[in-house]
Amino acid sequence: MATPQQGESDRRPPPLGLRGLSRVAFQPRSPPPGAVPPPRPLGLTGRASMQSFSIGTAGSEPHPPPTTLPRRRVGLARPSRPPAPNEAGSSNWSASVGGAGAASAGIVSSAFVGFSLVNGGGGISFGSGGSESMGFTFGSGAGGIRIRDGSSRAATTEGTGFGLGGHNGQDMTNGESSTIGYRGVGYNPNFAHADEYPPSQEHVQTQKEPIDLNVMLNKETRRQYGTDDKRHIYAEILARNGTGNRLKHGVSKAVAIACACPRRIVQRVWQDAKKGGGIIGVKNNRKLKSGRKKINLNLDALEAIPPRERTTLEQVAGHLNLSTTTVWRRLKTKEIRRITSELKPALTDANQRARLEYALMHLERCSITALGGVNPTFRADMDVVHIDEKWFYRTRKTQNMYLSHRENAPHRECKHKNHIQKIMFLSAMARPRYDAEGNCVFDGKIGVWAYTEWVQAKKKSHNRLRGAWELKPADKVDREKSREYLVKYVLPAIKEKWPESDRWNTIYVQQDNAKTHIKPDDPLFLQEAARGGWDIRMIYQPPNSPDTNILDLGWFASIQAMFHKKMPKTLPEIVQKVNQSLAEYPHQKLNRIWLSHQACMREIIKHKGSIHYAVPHLKKKALERQGLLPVRLTIDREYVEQAIEHLNST
Repeated sequence: MATPQQGESDRRPPPLGLRGLSRVAFQPRSPPPGAVPPPRPLGLTGRASMQSFSIGTAGSEPHPPPTTLPRRRVGLARPSRPPAPNEAGSSNWSASVGGAGAASAGIVSSAFVGFSLVNGGGGISFGSGGSESMGFTFGSGAGGIRIRDGSSRAATTEGTGFGLGGHNGQDMTNGESSTIGYRGVGYNPNFAHADEYPPSQEHVQTQKEPIDLNVMLNKETRRQYGTDDKRHIYAEILARNGTGNRLKHGVSKAVAIACACPRRIVQRVWQDAKKGGGIIGVKNNRKLKSGRKKINLNLDALEAIPPRERTTLEQVAGHLNLSTTTVWRRLKTKEIRRITSELKPALTDANQRARLEYALMHLERCSITALGGVNPTFRADMDVVHIDEKWFYRTRKTQNMYLSHRENAPHRECKHKNHIQKIMFLSAMARPRYDAEGNCVFDGKIGVWAYTEWVQAKKKSHNRLRGAWELKPADKVDREKSREYLVKYVLPAIKEKWPESDRWNTIYVQQDNAKTHIKPDDPLFLQEAARGGWDIRMIYQPPNSPDTNILDLGWFASIQAMFHKKMPKTLPEIVQKVNQSLAEYPHQKLNRIWLSHQACMREIIKHKGSIHYAVPHLKKKALERQGLLPVRLTIDREYVEQAIEHLNST
């Protein structure tokens, strides 16, 4: 056996066969017009002169011989698309049958692989150089392998075996370099995937069905057989096997098919019955509480953590030495709860006393002194109007929107995020009223008024000329401005919209304790309030108590949400959108806010004037749908007695 020369790769070329062909066609090998006829394929000579033909096409352009490539794994990558017949180039195969000699190198190179099938001495010849070809010769005589390059450096063997490498008298040498097949320009790796012969022109591509990881993840990998299932299998065994101590041939398979279970389960049931003494030993030994045990959450340890260190799940998990997922699961099972801690006004003892007195004053006097187990009842507050001020901004700093995947987020710009255009509004709301049939006879919406003024522009701009009238927010809202709006807007609106049935009853206008508000004994207000025979009085709400005003309690947040959906762009549009939102505001929602006001006063009585309580949820919408929404709420008498006792003791 010849010793390989230095630089030759020790890797054997992959075996080549007829099934390695793909997407090639049998075409006569005829040279293009005006071209030099290509040489015949390099291979062993045949014994008869026969016409040559090729599989596919062969390039006839000059190109350098193939270079030595680095070692690579056996197997060829699939192409991204099927090659066209005119794109096969030097990657296709060519076959020759017969011929009385081997082709020699010529001026014009012909790149192809040739087959030579004869009846005499056989062999395989790999050639490169002037004629880049690969020839195959199959014969019934002496076989061998021959690898050539342009300088006729080759090694031949004599023998009757066929193969590449091995111990059958074969030897491969290459003086300078070794090339594992052709890998040049136009190489078509798709020939390794053919499954038919002659190969077709259609692209062959094997597609694997996708694997659904979710299905594989949730799939049960093992079936559990209960005691009843196992005893049913045992009964089937006895019906086919009898009372013998050994399973008969075919019983396991028949029982497995009948019970739709593996044969090993049948055999295991049989072994359990033999060991346990019959049907008594056939049972499921799985415990009721088997599997992974639940990790208990120590609530005492959770409560020992300072509240400021329990703001995130990661903090809680770190203090309890648990994973974040475990804490999250306990949150979902409601073993722990998430709250939003609100920053509330700091109350003095005088503030708490004023709040408690305010809540007790809104109870019906007759219900407090009533006997027979009747609980005290709150007043309906049909004669009260709540007023307050609210800033309405042109836009929010952040706004949620829902877009399709084809849309871009809209551009929202302003000169400074802390100086967004805004207007202050004065609002006045009363409680809606309904008749016996549930029809609304008074919606309670007295009105909203913007603190604005019309001024002339002092300079010219691209929006308006100099001297044009434009809407501007009021420079300041002081007591004079508050008195002006009360006298000019609020009182006329109350007199215009108030129900005629309560025309001669006292009406109370409740405001907070802001310094810009007028006093209840303001002369101008009393004069205008009494005009026309009306009895309208001004009262204060408890200090630092936004929960005693229905505007701060829920109406401002509700109307502001409706307002921001309209997205105004200018100051006049702010005024327009606020008035439009007021017109669209449902009176049913306003009535429910007044009922929440009674619920807050009930909590004030229970907590003896404290502001630290959760606003109760009364399921008002559900009660309203059922027609069971109350007009007034009640409170347990013991809470009222304790509150009165607390006031007398302080």
